[in-house]
Amino acid sequence: MPYSTGPGLAAGLFGLLILGFLSGGAHADQAACKSLADAMLANTQTPYHGTGTITVGITGGAADLGGANSLQSMQTETIFTGTDIFVKLPSGQWKNVHAALDEVKARVLASAQSFTDCQRLADETDDGKNLAVYTGSATTPNVLVTTKVWVAPGRGVLVRSETDMTGMPQADGTIRRQHLSMRYDYDNVKAPANVQQ
Repeated sequence: MPYSTGPGLAAGLFGLLILGFLSGGAHADQAACKSLADAMLANTQTPYHGTGTITVGITGGAADLGGANSLQSMQTETIFTGTDIFVKLPSGQWKNVHAALDEVKARVLASAQSFTDCQRLADETDDGKNLAVYTGSATTPNVLVTTKVWVAPGRGVLVRSETDMTGMPQADGTIRRQHLSMRYDYDNVKAPANVQQ
């Protein structure tokens, strides 16, 4: 299920890993889709410290108790050392998820190749750095995914990403939603000290 806590944590692993279940399609802008995919793949090879917020919930129908008020947010924090992936638990302790990196890379590749309607937008400045900006979307019978990423041109890695997953309307009018906002830092990345055994 794409809206459970599990995929939310998976999203924290590589930001856009959550999209791994999507299938490929025709690309509106091959160059933009390739740049978007290259940046995603770079984050499976470059150590980073990622922080962000995952927002999940149901809107519409009887389940909508006030629009945005029916959505719940949780913080996510991840460290990728190049060989190990650590996620920060709600308790504040870190856990090595012992992920098979080849499998993670394969899922990210599948995600990267799923995007359609890609566009290269105007560059933006973030923290004094000029960043390339790309958008893309993907659709299955059950969910619409849209993403926007900010990429460091020199290194080709993600600096920031904003991803929305919107389920198709159900018979009762409800719509399941998930939003993932991530930022990535690549300086002096080290494994955390208090790792749960």
